[in-house]
Amino acid sequence: MNKKKVITLFSSIVFAGGVLAGCSSDTEETYTDKKEEASVEQVEEQQTSDETTEVSVEDSITSKQIEAYKLMIEELGNAKEGNPVDWDKVGSLYEADLQDAVTETNGDFDQAIVTAKDAAAAGELDANIAKQIIDKLTQSYFYHKQKSLHKDVIAFLEEEKQADAELAFAELKLLAEEVIIPTAVKRDSYYELTDTFSMEQSIQAGLAAQEIALNEGNIEDFSVLVQLTDKSIYRSYYLAAQSYAEKIEAAVAEGNADELNLTIMQAEAWGFFQAIKGSLSGGDEAAAQQLDELFSLNMTNPVDIKAEQVHDLFTKAFVGKSKVYHGKVVTALEEGNVNEATIEALEGNMFVKAIELELGDDRIALLEQAEKWYDAVSENKGDEAAPISESIVATLDKLINE
Repeated sequence: MNKKKVITLFSSIVFAGGVLAGCSSDTEETYTDKKEEASVEQVEEQQTSDETTEVSVEDSITSKQIEAYKLMIEELGNAKEGNPVDWDKVGSLYEADLQDAVTETNGDFDQAIVTAKDAAAAGELDANIAKQIIDKLTQSYFYHKQKSLHKDVIAFLEEEKQADAELAFAELKLLAEEVIIPTAVKRDSYYELTDTFSMEQSIQAGLAAQEIALNEGNIEDFSVLVQLTDKSIYRSYYLAAQSYAEKIEAAVAEGNADELNLTIMQAEAWGFFQAIKGSLSGGDEAAAQQLDELFSLNMTNPVDIKAEQVHDLFTKAFVGKSKVYHGKVVTALEEGNVNEATIEALEGNMFVKAIELELGDDRIALLEQAEKWYDAVSENKGDEAAPISESIVATLDKLINE
């Protein structure tokens, strides 16, 4: 896959819903054509590799973690039905297959999960609140897990370990299918997002394009395409947190402000936000910190959460992130690193796309500019990219200063 194909893919994700089905006819045809061009020996070797990978995935750490998570959620589901939860079982599952990895990724995640479990077991915390903290923080861990698997694939490709790269990617696809995409589907449903807006379709499209680059052993294109998948997932976590703020305010306005139910929703918002909090702080630290405080059970009464304030804070944070990448692109091009600049440009654009629901009348014009900027950067046309970048940043600034 050459740079032009990457550019075309970005255009399709922004504007053309038909390509976004992940297993679209165009994507399948491209991959099929390449397989037909291969020699018989290459095809047989690929088939053997696929069979080995499929078996190995079932025994992978990722597979075991997913299974432990699903069993934990099944047991925690008793809380919603008003039945007792076997907290020892939940703890054993977590300790056996997840705790070490969660702790290594983020010790705060582990501390909160264990504290919630122990407090609920002691009758000091409602089981439904504990359930949401454990569930959403584990999902936040899985967000970081997918980022790690992306890095593993790239590292294996750099070491020319194709089979290992394919196995890591198979783990990534399994994680997406079992945990990440179901979460995105819920947000698509809540916000009625379809076609170019759909996070599920964007994730599937990103994975499909990455798989083509992987099978070609194309490290540069795979590295660029990571941003399509990762930032679509990122967006689903952000919208998950935002949606609970909206649900909380709506419940209060409708007079359905049961304290326990509001706190449960607040716990869900907080848990999802933890996945992206660290990254979001890199754009507008004050906005990210305020969001964390709004969602924190020990800092904010849920009746005081206002959806518009949450929208505005997320918009500030995402605009800040996008502007950071505009600066990184300039540096990368000055250093002659076009591939790095291309990655940074796509990442910056995906942060803009993440808040497209907030762009209003500026949406189409801004996304068109984003596409032109990406084209210029990927073709190493810094002089053309600079004024487009300035225009995009000016529009973003207007969005947060109105």
